[in-house]
Amino acid sequence: MAHTACWVQTQLPIEMVDILVKDIKSIEAENFLIDSEVLDGETDNINKEIRYSKNSWIPATHWIGGLLMHYVERVNEENFLYDISSIENKRIQYSEYTKDNFYTWHSDQDIDTIESNNEVRKLSFTLQLSSGDEYTGGDVQFYSRDGKRSSSFMAPRNRGDLIIFDSRTVHRVRKIKSGVRKSLVGWIVGPRWK
Repeated sequence: MAHTACWVQTQLPIEMVDILVKDIKSIEAENFLIDSEVLDGETDNINKEIRYSKNSWIPATHWIGGLLMHYVERVNEENFLYDISSIENKRIQYSEYTKDNFYTWHSDQDIDTIESNNEVRKLSFTLQLSSGDEYTGGDVQFYSRDGKRSSSFMAPRNRGDLIIFDSRTVHRVRKIKSGVRKSLVGWIVGPRWK
């Protein structure tokens, strides 16, 4: 039986994570962080009642893109077995959540956000760049339904951990109470479900 979400302890050295964050800041020096948008089925909008955070974008051709795809392909082969092709739009989102920032319950792909004949999001990933003790609150929480039973679980908060999950899985980022949560987020696309 496949799991809804899988975590990989990449054990990226702290120095490598620091270099990555510095690299990202240099790529987006002019517009480093902007208000995060939410997809509403037709357009991207800024709606701070749904998502309140900042983000920036880096090209998937950045060295971290290859490392992330290595793990995504491995986990897909071991667990999901989905027909996947690439990182959506050839870019990865760098996100920062500071005090009072959050992202309400949502899924990254749903039937109402599918455009005809386009590839769909099949897998989502989050690379934890902050250490769990650098912030309070801000947990990534997943909602799972198995028949009549519902439950929720939290993603690990270890720096360098990679969480890979089915894009249809409902999840949220709980409100940050203090500190800063940094992460990389991306979506792996493939042909529409058959």
